[in-house]
Amino acid sequence: MSPAFDPRRPALVERTPISVDGVSGDRLLFIFCAVGCGYARRPGGGCSNCGFHPLSTQGAPLSDADLIAQFDSALGAPGALDGVVEVDLFNSGSFLADAEISPAVRAHALAALGRSGVKRVLIESRPEFVTADKVAAACALVGAQRLEVGIGLESADDRVREQLVNKGFGRAEFEAAVAVLARTGARLLAYLLLKPLGLDERAAIEDAVASARYVFDLARRLGAPARVALQPVFVAPGTALEREYRAGRYRSPSLWSAIEAVQRISPLGELLVGMSDEGLQPHLAPQGCERCTPRLRAALIEFNRTGDATALAALDCECRATSGRATGNQSNGV
Repeated sequence: MSPAFDPRRPALVERTPISVDGVSGDRLLFIFCAVGCGYARRPGGGCSNCGFHPLSTQGAPLSDADLIAQFDSALGAPGALDGVVEVDLFNSGSFLADAEISPAVRAHALAALGRSGVKRVLIESRPEFVTADKVAAACALVGAQRLEVGIGLESADDRVREQLVNKGFGRAEFEAAVAVLARTGARLLAYLLLKPLGLDERAAIEDAVASARYVFDLARRLGAPARVALQPVFVAPGTALEREYRAGRYRSPSLWSAIEAVQRISPLGELLVGMSDEGLQPHLAPQGCERCTPRLRAALIEFNRTGDATALAALDCECRATSGRATGNQSNGV
């Protein structure tokens, strides 16, 4: 964020199509301009692909009044939620971390959304902040079956998550957080990366599918309603991934890889595909060739709206056979 940022304006407000419980409508993405992720500011911390630092104050504190004013400026006006079935309430960090978003700000925002007609409210958190007290308090304001907590697992593979992504937690911490969600009646959204640093196209697809299977199996075992958000990686400025990209050792995944992953994951459980760059202006985003990229993006956006992957099977293009998905030639150094 620029030093001249307005402390009473959010970092980003964006609408995209989505389907919630079979009802099509808009997903409203709201990002507080707040202090940002404490883990990213820790020595040795920060995920290799994460570029959300510029959407924060970069550690500069804001008052509760400023943050409440940000929320009210976008979501407090009459008609602000017309046509919205889901609100994603983000802060470029952990919404349940008191040092990033205070309990008073959380309560204000969640109570307002609890009074609205939206079907789902999504917040994000690292697993260490997903405690029974905090989730139960959030559920009381929003409604247990309406609250969803997003956790960036990224991969079920320990090497990918801990060494390549530098996530800073293991499967034990993730599973403990999912158990909390199950006990409190909240829902889980697990973020999984498609082609993090260090994986080629074929390995990336297989990792995403295996990770989704792990998430859905775990959620069923613990009794937590769950969905997966598949995040095809884009190269955001100021990241470790950007350095590898500039050195010629990384390319974002082919959209054909995303198509295949969606086709294989969607039968396992509810799936969303990340199609937004959250205003970060990436150097490189997932794509096909210049002929098919618009069609592939439109097809994935339509999948998010309907949840139906049937139409993806009819997609084709000459570039598909020579994409990294088929040849495995887009491997990355670490």
